[in-house]
Amino acid sequence: MDIQRAKEEIKRAVQAYLATDDIGRPLIPAVRQRPILLMGPPGVGKTQIMEQIAQECDIALVAYTITHHTRQSAVGLPFIRERNSERVFPSSRAARISS
Repeated sequence: MDIQRAKEEIKRAVQAYLATDDIGRPLIPAVRQRPILLMGPPGVGKTQIMEQIAQECDIALVAYTITHHTRQSAVGLPFIRERNSERVFPSSRAARISS
């Protein structure tokens, strides 16, 4: 998919979220609306596309870059101490120890 087509599809989704009926109620209720997530390598223009769409639709943009995550930002998240297979199948660990 080229950049222009991606931009058009995203803009169509944003406009659908913004559409209202005759009395101003959203056609797609807020509980049914989902964030738009763009994934791809750095430098391909994901943020710029969203900035352009936000400006064209006269809406605010909340952008989050996962590369800004650091170990300090993960403080308070759950810590995984064991692998899932050992929690789900505790007997598999016992079988490995007794072998």
